[in-house]
Amino acid sequence: MNSTTQRSHDYAHLIARWRGIVRRSDLAIRPFAIESGFQVFVIQSKSLDRRGGIYISAGIHGDEPGATEGLLAWAETCVDQLGELPLLIFPCLNPWGLVNNNRMDALGNDLNRMFQHDNSGAIHELKQLIKPYHFDSALMLHEDYDGQGVYLYELLRSKPFWGETLLESASRHIPLDPRSRIDGRKAVDGVVRRKIDPRRFRKIGLPEAIYLHTHHATRTFTVETPSEFDLSLRTQAHAAMLQKFITLTRNPG
Repeated sequence: MNSTTQRSHDYAHLIARWRGIVRRSDLAIRPFAIESGFQVFVIQSKSLDRRGGIYISAGIHGDEPGATEGLLAWAETCVDQLGELPLLIFPCLNPWGLVNNNRMDALGNDLNRMFQHDNSGAIHELKQLIKPYHFDSALMLHEDYDGQGVYLYELLRSKPFWGETLLESASRHIPLDPRSRIDGRKAVDGVVRRKIDPRRFRKIGLPEAIYLHTHHATRTFTVETPSEFDLSLRTQAHAAMLQKFITLTRNPG
């Protein structure tokens, strides 16, 4: 077991590594909320304007450490260029969950079903923080216990679609999920492309991606690696998709 595997649920270590990246780049890090005794951080570049930026988040589910590690690994590979990008990064939205290897927060809430509320701690503070912004693109990093490979959700709006290109970059590390239906929806070569049905989310709660797509982002993606695969491969797959996501955002074609 390598040190990354051993410490993938060490929130203090995660933030310490992010502070190292911030010191070597033109970024700023600050806490924006306190949740169950943990500070929750946002990382921002000076080049971020109210329109046209890039939103990235990980760790809203604490039992998905490939997402938090993948985001960090990507940043470590391009630290010299980070300040040039208009970034708003949430490196771990559920610190208690990460430390306790739990999907939920300390109160048993799934934070990725809480964006309809205005009294839900860190999620409320996040919504207040991003209120002035509209992003060109938003990427949420996740993992799936039932996943058989890497896949993603792409919400329908702008063309050309990016889903297949993002997955192609990840497939060098993890094969595409072969299922024809994922979470009850049609999937083709790992891509679940969908419109928003408000009735569904009235029942299950509003996810981060749907909230971003509805209010704050032109393009919105949720990427998923299979959490039963090797952590180093999941980390590399997330980092590869992130790099391709940044490239496509800067040069949409």
